[in-house]
Amino acid sequence: MSLIIALAERLARYYLKVAIMTHYRKDTPQWLNEAIFYQIMPDRFARETAGSQNADRELMKWDARPGSSGRGGTEFYGGNLQGICAQLDHIAALGVNAILLTPINRAPSYHRYDAVDFCALDPLLGDWKDLERLVSEAHKRGLKLVFDIALNHVSVEHPWFQKALKDPKSKERSWFKFDKKGNYQCWWGYHTLPELQLNNPELQQMLFLGKSNVLAFWLDKGFDGIRLDCANDLTHETCDQIVESIRPRYPQAAIIGELCTYSVPWLRVLDATQSYFFTDSLKALKSGSITTRQCLANMQIAYSAGAHRQFQMLSSHDIPRIHSEWGRATAFLRAARRLQFTLPGIPMLYYGEELAMRGRSDPENRATPEWNKLDQAETAADIEELRKLTELRRKSPELTRGTWQPIFTDGHPDLFAFFCASPEDPHNLTLVTWNNSRAKKQPTLTVPWGWLFSELQLEEVFTGRRITTVAGMVTPTLEPNECAVWQVKDDSKRNYSFFKKRSR
Repeated sequence: MSLIIALAERLARYYLKVAIMTHYRKDTPQWLNEAIFYQIMPDRFARETAGSQNADRELMKWDARPGSSGRGGTEFYGGNLQGICAQLDHIAALGVNAILLTPINRAPSYHRYDAVDFCALDPLLGDWKDLERLVSEAHKRGLKLVFDIALNHVSVEHPWFQKALKDPKSKERSWFKFDKKGNYQCWWGYHTLPELQLNNPELQQMLFLGKSNVLAFWLDKGFDGIRLDCANDLTHETCDQIVESIRPRYPQAAIIGELCTYSVPWLRVLDATQSYFFTDSLKALKSGSITTRQCLANMQIAYSAGAHRQFQMLSSHDIPRIHSEWGRATAFLRAARRLQFTLPGIPMLYYGEELAMRGRSDPENRATPEWNKLDQAETAADIEELRKLTELRRKSPELTRGTWQPIFTDGHPDLFAFFCASPEDPHNLTLVTWNNSRAKKQPTLTVPWGWLFSELQLEEVFTGRRITTVAGMVTPTLEPNECAVWQVKDDSKRNYSFFKKRSR
C-alpha cells in the first residue's frame, strides 16, 4: 500500500508540473526574456531645477537623511523627469536595457502609490513634454520604459472616495467596501489607502477593460510595459482580465505583477512577476537557516515549475539595500550578484546599487544618490563588475532562453553549481560553481550535457583560467567563497573545432 501511495504522490507532482508548464504564457513579448531592469523612484533619483513645476510643496535638501523631517509620505525631494533624462547615458552604460519607474501619477505622497488621478502626471515631476522627451531619449538608447501603477487602492483624497464617503447613495459608494458602521476596507489596514472593489463592472471599464482605460492611456504615451503593484490583491482572475484586454491592442507591452509569495502559479496569467523568492532564499542561506544544498534545491523546485520570468533582485524600495545587509566587498555579495545574472530570471538593479548605496528599511532605503561617487575608484570597480555581468548576459543566449540544470554533489554540500545550455547552439554553455565555504575546494562535477566533449576547455569569465573536460566531467579549483563562471572555449586544438555545422 505504501508503494502505491508513493507512486500516486509522484504522479501527482508530475502532472502538477505539466499543468503549470502547459499554462505558462506563450504570448509574452520577446524583449522581456532578455531584459535587464533598472528601478527608479523618480522623487529620489535626480533633480533638474528647470523641471520643477510645483512650488506648493516644500522640498527637502537633496542630501538630507530620509525621515529626518518627520513628514512621512509627504517628504518630497523634488526628483523629476528631466533629472532622469540627464542620467540616461549613465544608466545605458551599465548595460541595462529597461527602466522601471515607480508611479508618476498625481498623488499626495512622494512615492505616488496613492493616486488622486490615475491619468494625470504629477506636476512636481514635470509636464507632458518632459515625459515625451524621456520616452524618446530612452528609446534612442535602446531602453524600454515600464510604468508602475497601484490599481488596488487609491488615496483617501481621491475624488471617487470623497464622493463615496460623503454620499452613501452615490455610484462611487459601490466602488469601495463599507460596513454598516461606515468603516471601509483599506490596504493592510492603512486608513489612507481605501481599496477599490475591482469586481465592479464600471471600475473595470475605466481601469483596464474599456477602450479609453487607464492602462491604455499610459501605454499610448509610449511606455513599453506595466508593473501592477500588489498584484496578489488584484486577484488571479483580474490579472488575467488585464492581460487579455491589453494584449490584442499592445502586443509588445509586458505586464508584470508584484507578488509577495511563491509566484510561479501567477506566471500562467502574467508575463513576469516581481517576487522575493530569489532574494529571500539567499538571505536565508546567509543567515544559516537553510543550507547551500537546500537553497539550490529551492531553485530547482521553482525553475522546474516554470519560474524563468521571475525578477531577480537584491534590493528594492520595499526591502533594505543589500549593501546595508552584507557590506560592500563581501564574497557573499559578489556571489549573489553573479547568481543574479546567471540564474534564469530577469535581473533588476535598484537605483544606486552601482554606487554601493546603503539604507535599511523604508525610508532609509529611499535616499538620494551621491552622484559624485561615480569618480571614486571603488565605485568604478563595482560598475565594471556590473558591466561584465550585463555583457555576459547579453552575449550568452543560454542565460536567457536556454535549459537550466542544477548539479548536486554529495561530497561537497557547500557547493552551489548549475549550468545553462542552448539546445539550438550546443556550444553555448555556461557553468556556474559557487564554493560557499571557507575552504579551498576541488570538486569533480558531472555536467550532463551531450556536447561537453573530452579535451574541450572552459574558461572562467573573470580570471581567464581554464579547466579541461573529461568524458563530461570537470574538476575546477575553487578558492574559498568563490563564485566562478565558466564558458566554452573551442580553441584548444589547432585547426580543429569540436562543434561541426553540417549543411543539408
